[in-house]
Amino acid sequence: MFKDLLVIKNIKNPDRISSIDIFRSIAIISVVIYHFNEILPFGYLGVDLFFVISGFLIGSLLLKEYVNSRSINYFRFILSRGFKIWPSYYVFMFLGNLVAYFFYRHSNPGYYIPLDDYARYLFFYKNFTGTQYHWCFEHVWSLCVEEHFYIFFPLFLIFGGYVLRFFLSVKNTLILLVFSAFIGGIVIRSLLYVYFPDSINFYESTLVRIHQLSAGVLMSLLFFYYKNTLKAHAKNLFVFFVIGLLLFVAALFYYSYNESDFYRYHFFNVIVSLCFVLMMTGIYFVDFSKWTILRVIAYYSYNWYLWHTLFFKLIYHNLSNKYIGFFVYLAVSFITAVFFTVFVEEKFLGYRAVVINKLFGSRKSVNV
Repeated sequence: MFKDLLVIKNIKNPDRISSIDIFRSIAIISVVIYHFNEILPFGYLGVDLFFVISGFLIGSLLLKEYVNSRSINYFRFILSRGFKIWPSYYVFMFLGNLVAYFFYRHSNPGYYIPLDDYARYLFFYKNFTGTQYHWCFEHVWSLCVEEHFYIFFPLFLIFGGYVLRFFLSVKNTLILLVFSAFIGGIVIRSLLYVYFPDSINFYESTLVRIHQLSAGVLMSLLFFYYKNTLKAHAKNLFVFFVIGLLLFVAALFYYSYNESDFYRYHFFNVIVSLCFVLMMTGIYFVDFSKWTILRVIAYYSYNWYLWHTLFFKLIYHNLSNKYIGFFVYLAVSFITAVFFTVFVEEKFLGYRAVVINKLFGSRKSVNV
């Protein structure tokens, strides 16, 4: 039972990349600490790192399928992601909102979601509305971005690939499509910043996150076609980690001393995304399999991300000692994440292969 709880067997799955797990754990730890009264400067960048990681992992799955069949089984992919994302998400949205209502309905009614505002959360378009603010649930905007990525990126590959297949090889088709998505994402972000800065929630909109997800897909494309070559020079790749880290630190310092809105709200985000790609590439082949604690944290990161905000205000305002409150917040939110991972996420993932294989036929399932 103890080994099952610590998912030792699961994190040793050969499909899991230990270096990616380390970055995933850094991302969730940064976000969780940041949301405790913003005590970790730039901790919110953990969400940006999540987008790059997601682009890499989902890109790896889709590129492999596209190269093998020159197409993508769209509905199989959507349902597969649904088994991973939807159960924990909807349990949190319903049960978490009941908890928020019970604790905050008198003191802070803005912390829970009223019934007449539920739809934008349930159908993943909250990040395009930016109106009413419900603190315990605002962080799910990033999951809206992820859902939009799952819905539209495969379609982009399918239809873009169909047009380009008459002119380009599979490899060149993918390079052109993914690179276009990355550059196009930067252009869209730039245009929205310059011409329509107030028309959408600039921070949360899917449109201003395309480049981050595409940056991760670009990395997956690099490793898909050149993995053996890169592995042969794995030691030399570390220089990319160093360059990425130095650029990242420089970008943070420049942000702290530069008051340019263009840099702070636009260019900084682009630079940081590229830094993450460089760092992830630089230590991709490093074996972190013995970094068990961080890898376990990475495994529970999805549910920890969902549930952590629910406990912050409750603990912060009811424990006078903020240091004790901080550790109670970490412990309670993480234990909650473990519970819902084991009894919700894992349960539904256990049915995923059976249902999908019955509907679409047998294929090896990769747990991401």
